[in-house]
Amino acid sequence: DFKGYGGKGKGKKGSRAPPLDSDFWTIKLDAENRGELGPQTYTGVIQNYNWNFGWGFIIPDNQEELPQQAKDKLQESMEAALAEGKEWTDKNLLYFRKPDVNHTEGFKLGKDVACTFCVYVDDKGAGAYDVSMPAGK
Repeated sequence: DFKGYGGKGKGKKGSRAPPLDSDFWTIKLDAENRGELGPQTYTGVIQNYNWNFGWGFIIPDNQEELPQQAKDKLQESMEAALAEGKEWTDKNLLYFRKPDVNHTEGFKLGKDVACTFCVYVDDKGAGAYDVSMPAGK
């Protein structure tokens, strides 16, 4: 009686993030009290994207251009993480999720890919939404 045979293995409930139309994303968004900080668009580079979980980080080209509210939230997040003993490699990283991306034809998420984005703050810190391929690409 071998219990592991035919199963997906320990911790392997799925191999990809939920689809864009999943209620999962709506529930997460509602729970975090997101506030968009206006329509201003910024430029940056995707530092990484985790396909399995549907999230990643963007490095803004010019962090000084970000709204003060976003800079303050980034600072708060870094201080909270350090207080919990977590490693913090870059205080300027903005978080984004799969539904925050404009999934236009040809825009491939990946390390060092240029992008444009808008900024939000929520209960967890600051992040990017409307993540898009730069115009003319």
